[in-house]
Amino acid sequence: MDQDIFRTVMSRFATGVTVITTRDTEKWYAMTANSLTSVSLVPPLVLVAVDLKAHTLAGLKSSGQFAVSILSEEHRAISRRYASPHQPPDPFAQLPIFYAPSGLPVLTEALAYLDCQIEAFYPGGDHQIVVARVADLQVLAPDKHPLIFYSSQYHRLAP
Repeated sequence: MDQDIFRTVMSRFATGVTVITTRDTEKWYAMTANSLTSVSLVPPLVLVAVDLKAHTLAGLKSSGQFAVSILSEEHRAISRRYASPHQPPDPFAQLPIFYAPSGLPVLTEALAYLDCQIEAFYPGGDHQIVVARVADLQVLAPDKHPLIFYSSQYHRLAP
């Protein structure tokens, strides 16, 4: 199968955009992800697909937890910042954050957040599928609109 055609077809599926954060004993990690999916209500489970080359994967494996910040339409620059493989030593410098009950950073201006404990890792081709139980969550900005990723570009919901 042609990878470019597969990527083009899948880009026709609109997704929201999130930032995944974690910390191991040595450093903080953050990455942009649009692969967040609700798996189960009872128990509350989500999954995120993480590229095998992503620096954050090592942090997820050693920490066993992550936080999710669901981005608003105003967060294009933040999404791009965490999509880059080259991040500063403190990936949260100069950003308004607070700490979820797990101690992981969440973007203060996010639409909502999830604080998750990892339950399993599964192989998924060139990605790892990470399944996690939601331990805490909250809507932070109920009146803002989500950042949408469609056809390899950012979009806004129509009014």
